[in-house]
Amino acid sequence: MNKKSYIDNFDRKLRSWDKDIAKLEKKAEQITRTLHQRINELKQHRATAAAKTTDLLHSSEEAWVEVRYGAEQALSDFKKAFRKARAKFGK
Repeated sequence: MNKKSYIDNFDRKLRSWDKDIAKLEKKAEQITRTLHQRINELKQHRATAAAKTTDLLHSSEEAWVEVRYGAEQALSDFKKAFRKARAKFGK
C-alpha cells in the first residue's frame, strides 16, 4: 500500500468514526431529554406526596383515615415512578 492509499484509507476511517460519534451524541441528547422528563415527573409525584403531609396535619381525627389513604397512594405512585426511572437509567 502506498502513502496516498494509506492516507485515503485512514481518512475514510476518521470520517466513519465522526458519523459514529454523531450518532452517539444524538442518542445522548435523547437520553438526557428523557431523563429530565422522568426527573420532572418524580418532582411532581414528590410535590403531591408533600401536599398529602399537609392534608394529614390539618385533618380531623375522624377524617385522617381517608386522608391517610390518599397519602399512601401518593407514596405508592412516587415509588413506582422512581423504580421505573431507576430501572431505565440505573442506580
